[in-house]
Amino acid sequence: MADEQDTNVAIAMLDDEEAVRLLNENEVVDEVEEVDAKSLPIIFCSLYIGVFLAALDGTVVATLLAHISSEFHEFRSVSWIATAYLIAVSACQPLYGKLSDIYGRKSGLIFSNVCFAIGCTLCGLANNVWVLVFARIIAGIGGAGLTSLSAITLNDMVPLRQRSMLQGIGSIIYNAGASLGGVFGGYITDTLGWRWAFLIQVPFVIVSSITIFFNLNLKVPHGATADKLARIDFLGSFTLISSLVLFLVALSIGGNYVPWGSFTVIFSFFFGLVSLGAFTYIELYVAREPIIPIRLLKNRTVFGASFANWLIMMINFSQLFYLPIYFIAVRDISPTQAGTSIIPNFLGSAAGALASGTIMKSTGRYYWFTVTNAVIMAISCMLINQFSLTTGPWIQMAVITFAGFGFGGVLNCSLIAMISAVPPELQAVTTAIQYGFRGTGSTVGVAIASSIFQNVLKSTLSDKIVGPDAEDIIGRVLDSVEEIQHVPKEFVMPIKESYLAAFHGVFYFCIFLGLLVVAACAVMREHVLSKTLNRTIAAAAE
Repeated sequence: MADEQDTNVAIAMLDDEEAVRLLNENEVVDEVEEVDAKSLPIIFCSLYIGVFLAALDGTVVATLLAHISSEFHEFRSVSWIATAYLIAVSACQPLYGKLSDIYGRKSGLIFSNVCFAIGCTLCGLANNVWVLVFARIIAGIGGAGLTSLSAITLNDMVPLRQRSMLQGIGSIIYNAGASLGGVFGGYITDTLGWRWAFLIQVPFVIVSSITIFFNLNLKVPHGATADKLARIDFLGSFTLISSLVLFLVALSIGGNYVPWGSFTVIFSFFFGLVSLGAFTYIELYVAREPIIPIRLLKNRTVFGASFANWLIMMINFSQLFYLPIYFIAVRDISPTQAGTSIIPNFLGSAAGALASGTIMKSTGRYYWFTVTNAVIMAISCMLINQFSLTTGPWIQMAVITFAGFGFGGVLNCSLIAMISAVPPELQAVTTAIQYGFRGTGSTVGVAIASSIFQNVLKSTLSDKIVGPDAEDIIGRVLDSVEEIQHVPKEFVMPIKESYLAAFHGVFYFCIFLGLLVVAACAVMREHVLSKTLNRTIAAAAE
């Protein structure tokens, strides 16, 4: 088994003709059959119920935090409710690919659903903020599997041409969950209470689990339990999770809770680097079956698509979190209206995902459409950065839709590009790699954007707000956007200008990221998208 794995990793590093020859010689590709047309819609829906809920759970807390902090009297700690979920998702997503190779897709999906359901139940029953944070970690472990294993399972069921269209639909479902999380959370909180925003998800997860159990019949890996345990890269998994958690904690608390130069932040960054170095060494030289074959990143398509995903998730989550703040603080729009203001982003991403899926299915190509959408993302960041105190609503809507289109196109194309660039035996771990980059990108993006926003806002307020009550007013405005409505009138416009400056600071950062996305997508190569599941490896297009 180890020799076979080493062969597969080596194959991904070779040019395509040599890869095909080695695959044929080693006979590492099994014959597979497509799922019948009647079963596919049922399985797809059951998979993507989980994807929708996992995405929704990542943003639903945005409108719950004020209510939760009021009930538990823990305003300073309440942001960990959001951060804990994102960190758990980011840390666990890369692990599910190899674990599902060892234990099977169905087992992984059932485990993920159970974890997610337990986490949501505990969230709804939590009696203090730290129980809620723990529950969010449990839900995040489940949510990581729901998102990554849905894509991995589709790889096993349909060929890449058809997969591109289904992935486009799946991207729409994911983006719908992420975009509507705030609106859903606000509505449920106003009608039933914040706890029901979590509890109401549990019956849907149960239905999804039952449907998967009875309808998903993929090949189950053989072998005794002891043999399967021996295949798990425990040391690599531990060092990977440790490095990700340490990095993400440092980014989350630095500049928000403690200064960047504090012992806690430096300690987290330092040991995060040590853990990352240990993980790299283990995966390259020690692990029998690496949890993430790092050598895959030598493949330019895998490398380019991975980092493109990392960067676009940083951009997208910066948009999801800070566009509503712009509308509330600068344009005097209510929180509910601000939540709906990002719906054009979802509509645009839906159009981009469908367009990319249609093009890939009909032409079998993705490269130029990916690069074009990356350029659209970069341009849209520049346009959003031009939003002012008086920008018209139709212009805002058009630009936000434009940004969503680029995001949806890149997200869909890059996953298909990665899968097409590696042998079938490595599809699962490659998909997990990309979802790992997505998860860390969203968390890192929010952390860095928050730091930029808070520092620019604090600095600008200090310059613009002067007088005997300046310190009190600045403190109130930094703690809550709603305080803008309660300060003396002569300070309202300087505060709005300060919030606008902080918003622009975030999007200067996004412009830089957008240019890097273009470069990352340009690194990729064009590969043939196969029309059947029984492929060896997608050969590079002429």
